[in-house]
Amino acid sequence: MKNTLKFFVGYWHYGIILTYLSVISAVAGICLSAMGYPFFGGVICLWISGVCDAFDGVVAKTRRGRTKEDKMFGERIDSLSDLIAFGVAPAMIGFGLGMHEWYYLIIFVVYVLAALIRLAYYDVTEELRLQDKNSGERTSFEGLPVTNAAIAIPIFYLAAIMFRPLGGSLGTLVPKLVMGFAYLLVAFLFVFRFKMFKAKVRGLVIAISIVTAICLGLLFVNIYVFGGLNVVFTEYFV
Repeated sequence: MKNTLKFFVGYWHYGIILTYLSVISAVAGICLSAMGYPFFGGVICLWISGVCDAFDGVVAKTRRGRTKEDKMFGERIDSLSDLIAFGVAPAMIGFGLGMHEWYYLIIFVVYVLAALIRLAYYDVTEELRLQDKNSGERTSFEGLPVTNAAIAIPIFYLAAIMFRPLGGSLGTLVPKLVMGFAYLLVAFLFVFRFKMFKAKVRGLVIAISIVTAICLGLLFVNIYVFGGLNVVFTEYFV
């Protein structure tokens, strides 16, 4: 099956459309976070990237007659897109929250490097696994897959902005400390050697539903209990 174009490099087919959508969402989130729209921009775009990445492999496998080059291209572009979507974009959410001090730069660097190392290590181990004809289907991962940033960062973010109504230095400092802790924790789990099971499609749907419910619950608490989003709206939109 021919998937290349005469005048353009790459492999062009519907099997990688979700990967491209993930990158588009990530770039949009990076730009919106840099512009100062942390909640409606970066967090929602990160969640969208997570959903796209969760099902891009499922969509790719529906194509018949995939060539070796086609599969390799999909694997490479998936890892590159993951670095943007779950490495750089989450760090920009913290920047959009106001983490501009020099020491937060160190945290961002540690986080992105951990994501990069995790992705490179996965690529190496996956290629070696595929070369082994007796390896079978992958059932677990070593370390936390970077896609899980789309779960952890939104939850920590919504928890962090609950402290905004405290006002003063506490209302500014505590959310940054919460997010700083989140980045370091997630970065550690990216590279820490432990086994994590690989979810099937049903498991992915359940996980996305649970995370969405948690985020909506935190959003409800922010609006009706702490008024955290009102503070965010005032700071960024008024």
